[in-house]
Parts: sequence; structure tokens; C-alpha cells
Amino acid sequence: MTETTADGTCDSWRERKKQVRRRAIHEAALRHAVERGLDGITVEEICAEVGISPRTFFNYYPSKIAAAFDLVDVEIGDEARARFLAGGDTVIADTCVLVASTLRLPADYAAIKVLFRKRPELTAALWQQMQRRRKPLVDLIEQRTGDQHAADLAFGIVTSAIYAAVRRPGAASPDNLVQRMLAEIAAMQELISGHVG
Repeated sequence: MTETTADGTCDSWRERKKQVRRRAIHEAALRHAVERGLDGITVEEICAEVGISPRTFFNYYPSKIAAAFDLVDVEIGDEARARFLAGGDTVIADTCVLVASTLRLPADYAAIKVLFRKRPELTAALWQQMQRRRKPLVDLIEQRTGDQHAADLAFGIVTSAIYAAVRRPGAASPDNLVQRMLAEIAAMQELISGHVG
């Protein structure tokens, strides 16, 4: 059974069911991570609460932290790939757009911020997850620049900008992520050039 949504796209019953299950896994993992930290919970506990098997859990997320932060594997569509390779702006600006298009911040973004405040040790774990997701992105940046080192630098700058944007006090919404990332990169440039401090 397929129906058309308000934005004109087709959405199947199966896809909706998958989204509901993904959200249930994420919400359980996030709640437990806030309450007890990631070391205080197991995949089996999350699965028992949601009513799924560990095998099903791993069909949705590669780890507990990925479930808590609602991080899914990077998928770069053909259109996004072609647009990035064609270029339209600087490599950094286009990388911000590319990364933002592959990064789906959770709808409960405010709860993620609470998790960071309550469990700051998870910042390093999130960084590791971002690094795991980097390969397809860095490969594409290298394809455009022809330089592995430049690709690593570009990804590092953009990843740092994401980190700064989501950690900034008062940043309560995932809206305008690209603009927020670019603002953080501008702040980095000011700092590097000595115009700050």
C-alpha cells in the first residue's frame, strides 16, 4: 500500500513502520544514556524495551551511541555527488552543504543537548562516530580536490564546525545547520588570523 504525502512523495506503510521502529530504538537509547550513561546500558536492554531482537537493532544502528544520537550510515545520492563534484562555491562551503545533507539531526535535538550537558564524556564518543562516517565523504572530497590531505583537512574543519554549532549555548534547533556551520568556520578564521583574543 502506497500513499502520497503532503510534499508529493510516496511513502509506503513499510517505510513508516521502519521510521516508527527507528524512533523507538533511538528514544530508548537516548533516555537510558541520559539516565545511566552508555556504559550503564546494553543493547539487549534497549531491545527488550522496544520489543525487538539484537539482530533487528543492528539493522537500524551500528552501536548504542549511534542509536542514542540517531546517527545512521552516510548515503550520498547521485545528485548530491554530482553537485558537489561540479562545485558551486569553495570546497569548505560545498562540504558544509554535503555533510549537512547526510547528517540528520534528531527531532529531539533538545534532549541530545541535555545528554551532552549531563554526560560530557559522550562528546568524545560522538566524535568517534563522526570519524567512522567520514570515509565516503572524505573520498568524495578527495575526488574533487585531487588531494588526500586537503580532503582530510576540509572534513576536519567541517566536523569541528558541526561540533561547535551544536555545542553553542542557546543553539536549541537543528534549523539552518549549514549557515551555523559557516558561521563557526568564520569564527575559526578570525581566531586563526589573530582577530580574536
